Amino acid sequence: MISKVKSEKGNISLLVMGLMGVTMIMFLVVLSFSKVFAIKEKASTASEQASYAATSVIYEVVMESVEEYDRSLPGKVDEVIDKTLKEKIEEKKEERLTFNPFLSENEAKIEAINEVISDELKNGGGPGQGLGLGVRKELLNKILLDKLTSDSTNQRIRSAVADIIMNNDGLLEGTTIDYLDKYQIKIETSARYEALKYDELIPEDKRKLKQKAKGPEIDFIKELNGWTDYRIEF
Repeated sequence: MISKVKSEKGNISLLVMGLMGVTMIMFLVVLSFSKVFAIKEKASTASEQASYAATSVIYEVVMESVEEYDRSLPGKVDEVIDKTLKEKIEEKKEERLTFNPFLSENEAKIEAINEVISDELKNGGGPGQGLGLGVRKELLNKILLDKLTSDSTNQRIRSAVADIIMNNDGLLEGTTIDYLDKYQIKIETSARYEALKYDELIPEDKRKLKQKAKGPEIDFIKELNGWTDYRIEF
């Protein structure tokens, strides 16, 4: 009888140990999957934030182009033009904010830039402003094209994207910037996965978890003659 009890206790102990082992393995599997999702989310966040940061650089460059364009036109002091392009953008921004008070200042300004620049590139801003419509359109087109495709702008975009990705623990190597993709900046980047157990068995090329994201559409590019999309790589 005593022997039978000991045997049963031994079997129960083996069963408990087996269940604990299975539970531990399942726990590690769940943790591994959770880690995969967390790293993919990190890469997704990095790509999304980077696409918005790169788009912000574009609008900074556009406003620099606007100021150069305004300086290139005859001055308002001679009553040759009624409003500078910068003034038109500011006026349109205020209109947007009045019409839709839920817009942020930045959102309203971006909408204003797209509308005013698109109109200037199509129509030269309208009649009665000294320079001919064709001349004004060509002048703005050239300034925008030169600045948006300059080495300086490319470097600013690369720097903005790199800062975001590194701050989110992403991998800079292999990151690509499609400038533009359907009038949007598209970023593809990745984050590195490390397993909780047997990490040394995972090949390096299987560790990169890639994610893509696009920034908001840059409407005025549709009216920019001579624009060609291209890719920036790290």
